[in-house]
Amino acid sequence: MAWWKNLLGGGPAAQDRYVDDWLKGIEPGIIAATGIRVTPADALTVPGIAACVQVQSEDMAKVPLDLKRRTGAGYEPATEHPLYTLLKYGPSPWLSPYKWRKTIVHTAMSQGNHFSRARRSGIGMIERIAPIQIGSTIVRWGEDGEPFFDVSSPTGTERGLSWQDIIHVGYRDSSDDACNGGVLGVSPIMQNKETVSLMIASERFAALFFANGAQPSMILEYDKKLPNDEVAKRIRAGIERVYGGIDNKWKVAILELGIKMRETSSDPAKSQLIETRKYGAEQACTMYRTPPHKIGLLERSTNNNIEHQSIDYVTGPISALAKSIESAITVACLTPAEREIYKVEHNLEGLMRGDMLSRYRAYAIGRQWGWLSVNKILNRENENEIGPDGDQYLVPLNMVPAGDDPTKDPPADQTQPGNNAGGGVPTLFSSFNPKQLNGHRPPIRRLASIIGPAGEPLYIN
Repeated sequence: MAWWKNLLGGGPAAQDRYVDDWLKGIEPGIIAATGIRVTPADALTVPGIAACVQVQSEDMAKVPLDLKRRTGAGYEPATEHPLYTLLKYGPSPWLSPYKWRKTIVHTAMSQGNHFSRARRSGIGMIERIAPIQIGSTIVRWGEDGEPFFDVSSPTGTERGLSWQDIIHVGYRDSSDDACNGGVLGVSPIMQNKETVSLMIASERFAALFFANGAQPSMILEYDKKLPNDEVAKRIRAGIERVYGGIDNKWKVAILELGIKMRETSSDPAKSQLIETRKYGAEQACTMYRTPPHKIGLLERSTNNNIEHQSIDYVTGPISALAKSIESAITVACLTPAEREIYKVEHNLEGLMRGDMLSRYRAYAIGRQWGWLSVNKILNRENENEIGPDGDQYLVPLNMVPAGDDPTKDPPADQTQPGNNAGGGVPTLFSSFNPKQLNGHRPPIRRLASIIGPAGEPLYIN
């Protein structure tokens, strides 16, 4: 139900609208084939996954996000709307716009969904936006498929919130019934649980290997039978206490009573630990559509393909994230009538900036062909404008407006006496400056008398 209906107290009671419940937020975890429980929190301990999430969340947070108003000539900043202030200067008094948008992307990429609470004044104007803690939102569906939200907080639970009270950003949509036909997002971590579990297993293996002093597992052999299990436990505990762990790596072992040690486990080289971890980082890039060089994998990178991969990165996953965030804010914070006038938009040009020489060459092309002014170029370089003269545009003299006939002679100049208005020759000579003839006037007059129409000599001072 819309917020303006809630103001009037209309609509059915909250408990009457719910026909199905879905809890989204912190996943309880899924046991993979490796025997490891996979959760978003555990997955973020893997360097490759953590790097991909960090890179995309930081890239999205650092680009400008504005509210623009439609005008006859295009769009301009909608400074009069309260949403403009929230997006530009902070959604809440205690929260910066950078931190909020970084939280949106980080939560959506790891959990699959992000929820923020949009709060309004008594007349329905947006006043404040705040992120909702992970695991605090329950999504319910009405009989008509409209979502409603229960949000828990330390001060209590808000029930039956409208979709216009919640900014919902899903990272990856799904056609799974559990996500109500794609309305809710799905975490890539859960979609790729087997691959993620392999990454977690390799990290734990490496940690435990060094925790054991970088030594393989051992079996203690004894020719005779031990009196009881208690003696066996005591011997094992003594060996682990004195010789186990990285701090005891170089201590000398002393075995008594004919006890012998025998290795049983393979070393990291045989299990291809380094290759497995590198493969896991590459798979993380595949999961999140992140170029490998963005997380430090440079083995197959060159200066040329890094540039093209960076462009594809912005036009691909980053643009998709931007549209998802823009749409979520538009749906929750703007009325249908306002959507005809205003639009929420990221400016991704900052991520496409090349080196200084490439930028200046592009500016020169735009300036010469008339679609960039000096002030616009200075604004893009974060420099001060030069005043009204900087708003002038250049027009190439060798080009004509679309639709004009370049073969048609321009109108003849009627300001000189005796000028021939019907031919093209006077136009040719009118482009000369007579002062540049330098004593050649008689030959020019003779030439004019030859090529000029009879009875209408060309006028030359």
